[in-house]
Amino acid sequence: MSIKSSFLIPHSSFLIALVGLLVGCSTVTCPMDTVVTCNYTFYNTSGVAAALNDTLTVSVKKTAYYYSYHKDGYRDTTLTQSVKAFVDNGYTETVTPYRKDTALVNRLVGGEKMSVPMSYYNRVDTLVLRYGLILLPDTIFVSHDSYTHVETPECGSYRFHTITDVRSTQRGIDHIEVTNPIVNYKGEENVKIYFNSFAE
Repeated sequence: MSIKSSFLIPHSSFLIALVGLLVGCSTVTCPMDTVVTCNYTFYNTSGVAAALNDTLTVSVKKTAYYYSYHKDGYRDTTLTQSVKAFVDNGYTETVTPYRKDTALVNRLVGGEKMSVPMSYYNRVDTLVLRYGLILLPDTIFVSHDSYTHVETPECGSYRFHTITDVRSTQRGIDHIEVTNPIVNYKGEENVKIYFNSFAE
């Protein structure tokens, strides 16, 4: 065996391994902005994009529960989740529903649009819109289906939604319509809200 061939064999093995490594690796580009929100754009009654001339606060109506446990001779306990061990030990469980509103948009002034998350588990989201100039709030009901979306295994999964229906009360809102039923992280308009006279 000559000196040239003994020199080439280790180096050629290294080159083959390097090429195999470079070909075997793939670059996965995961989306950077992965917040899934339903995007609402504001319009006046003529259908022209508009800004509100009022203060807008949006909250979601949720029902939560208190779990109270009572047993004679013992101190009563109230929790925000059910504990089976109390019942197994002779406590009486009483479930009390209460409304738990969460503010999603707080005092938006001159807004032209808003983005709010959707529920993973509820089939209907209930949004309450409170105004500064109108005494009574509006309520928007958004019916939707939710499903898991996987871009690639490396990027993980996301919860996307398909809007099936949208309706609202008509105090500050003239009418409402779905423009794109697919709710994902791309930031596209999903719902148009046509406001009465206080949108310009």
